[in-house]
Amino acid sequence: MANLNLEWSIEGDKELSRVLTGLGAELKDLRQPFNTSADYLKSMFSKDVFSTQGRAVGERWKRLSPATVAEKARLGYMGGPLIRTGHMQNSFASIVASDQAVVYNTAPYFPYHQSNKARGPWLPRRAMMALGTNQKTQIVRYFQEYIRESMRR
Repeated sequence: MANLNLEWSIEGDKELSRVLTGLGAELKDLRQPFNTSADYLKSMFSKDVFSTQGRAVGERWKRLSPATVAEKARLGYMGGPLIRTGHMQNSFASIVASDQAVVYNTAPYFPYHQSNKARGPWLPRRAMMALGTNQKTQIVRYFQEYIRESMRR
């Protein structure tokens, strides 16, 4: 957000202009709400998405085949889809700057599950990163709270 240009044609605009000018300078660095949003998403992707098998983001995962369930049981892995060692589930990370946040997963096999690219039936898409209505609403709240707090200062 390089500039915050607001024009008002009301009485008392000098007082209002000063508040908005100061607010505009503060809103050039949105690290705080981006960081809060990134932390929220990392937690939600690694916990809620896995525990609901994708339903938390409206991307319900395809069930494991009976053969895969049997193989996992034989090997001692009792978790649901995409959980064997927990590495991918615990590999969400973020980079936050003043004007953006990037949330990603460092597991090398993550793209094979997240991607929309064609795949065989042996590897169905099981997206972990998506934004449903609840997530979008929460992120907007973080920014609204930050802006309100900035206006109070």
